[in-house]
Amino acid sequence: MVRVELFFSPVCPHCPSARKLVSAVAGRYPHVEFVEVNTYTEEGIERGMSMRVLAVPTVAVDNEIKLVGWPFEEKDLVSLIESGL
Repeated sequence: MVRVELFFSPVCPHCPSARKLVSAVAGRYPHVEFVEVNTYTEEGIERGMSMRVLAVPTVAVDNEIKLVGWPFEEKDLVSLIESGL
C-alpha cells in the first residue's frame, strides 16, 4: 500500500488544481491510499508540522515530501506512485 498525502490550504489559488490532479491519478491505483490534509485545521497543522511542510500544495508519498508547490505534472505523480508499489 502506498500512502499519498496532499497538503492543501483552502485559500491557496493553486490547491484546487493540485487536488484534482492528485485525486485523479491516485484513484487509478487500487493500492494507493489518498489522504487530503487541510492545513487550516488543527489536525492538518499538526500533521504539516510533523512533516515540516512549509508550502502548499505539497505531496508526500509514504511519509516523505516529494513535490512542493505548483505546477507539477501527471507524469511526476505516476512516477512517484509506481516507484512505491
